[in-house]
Amino acid sequence: MKNFTALKVLTAAGLPAILAALSIGGCAEKSPIDRSEVRRVVLVVVDTLRGDYLACAGGPVATPNLDALAARGVRFSQARTHIPITGPSHSSLFTGLLPSEHGVLNNTQVLAAGFETLPELARAHGMRTAAFISLGVLKDRFGLDQGFDSYDQRFRYSWERNAGEIGDAIIPWLEAVGDQESFLLWAHYSDPHAPYAAPGRSYAKCRLLINGEEAAVFQADGKTLSVPATLIDGRCAVTLDYVDDCDIRPKHLVVEGLRTVPRACRIEGGAGFRQARQKGLTFVAKLPAQMEIVAEKPRIEDIEIRFSAKHKLTHDEARKEYGFEVEYVDREIGRLMAALESRGWVEDTLIIFTADHGEGIGDHNHIGHIDQLYDSLLSVPLIMVAPGILPEGRVVSQSVSLVDIFPTIAELVGFSPPDGIRGRSLIPLMEPDG
Repeated sequence: MKNFTALKVLTAAGLPAILAALSIGGCAEKSPIDRSEVRRVVLVVVDTLRGDYLACAGGPVATPNLDALAARGVRFSQARTHIPITGPSHSSLFTGLLPSEHGVLNNTQVLAAGFETLPELARAHGMRTAAFISLGVLKDRFGLDQGFDSYDQRFRYSWERNAGEIGDAIIPWLEAVGDQESFLLWAHYSDPHAPYAAPGRSYAKCRLLINGEEAAVFQADGKTLSVPATLIDGRCAVTLDYVDDCDIRPKHLVVEGLRTVPRACRIEGGAGFRQARQKGLTFVAKLPAQMEIVAEKPRIEDIEIRFSAKHKLTHDEARKEYGFEVEYVDREIGRLMAALESRGWVEDTLIIFTADHGEGIGDHNHIGHIDQLYDSLLSVPLIMVAPGILPEGRVVSQSVSLVDIFPTIAELVGFSPPDGIRGRSLIPLMEPDG
């Protein structure tokens, strides 16, 4: 097993320093790019999107909306994150600092209040600031809300919202913004993050029985369910099975985040359930599978059982489903772009598209991110569009990183980034002779 602490130190100090040195060391000089027309900034960050999956970057799936963005602006083909973890990566994005400098090295660590963040300086510059997040590790209690006038983090049962839900929240906000208002909008999408289950696709149809009675029917698509149950004498029996007419029956399902509310009960896996991880109670289930929920006190009590279920994928299946997720988020970003078009804002809006990190989908026999430093986890897409200001259809091959986004926005909008940040403006690289 790899030493995770050592990996975090390497990610936070060693590799980022190398990337920063390679990145754009000689870019401090002002460029002739006109900044006078940038009044609005839309920062789109897609969680877990690899840099090599856009069609315009030679990727294997269709991404027409993101390709159209690249054709209208500048694409950086060698952009990388400093750490393949959501919270720390966004902390670098909004401070322009390395993880070793801002101190956030893992999810659920809090970004301290002493840093001057991008949204704080944008708001001080007179811009309205709003964020729409789709993953719970970015909730306001972790410090990334600093400087935002509004921070939309409405979750129901789980810590994730799909791209359609984010679009449904953003578009009414855009419709309420005045034509003369300047703003910084952060739109965060969690597709194609695991569980790699794009909306609209078919997955195993299952049913949950409690004490022999059917309590819920659902698709094993990774969405969190909350099912009411009653403990009789402090116990209830739970059975998970396929519905009779289910034509998709994977050999195993992964059941994650299993818990009871309003308070925790003991969960005992029975026939068909094999506990895979203690944290978050993750089980691998071969259906039909049984378990028992046991309370400390033997009494009648109403509870809710919460969990998510998804197919256990092979590496080939994971790559295929990941691709469907990328295509889905591309469509939803197209919807966001159409909303900007409908307001007539495209000509005076700076649009920046990127990701917080990549994903291992079978490369090096690895699925996921966080604890490895392969390029598939560090390479991210980066596109900047500002019609009439930035060049169109340009590809920059120099190495850049996420900390460079903050000073680039600052220079294009017209405010000064904090002294001592690690990032440097990318504007000189976007010049014809850059």
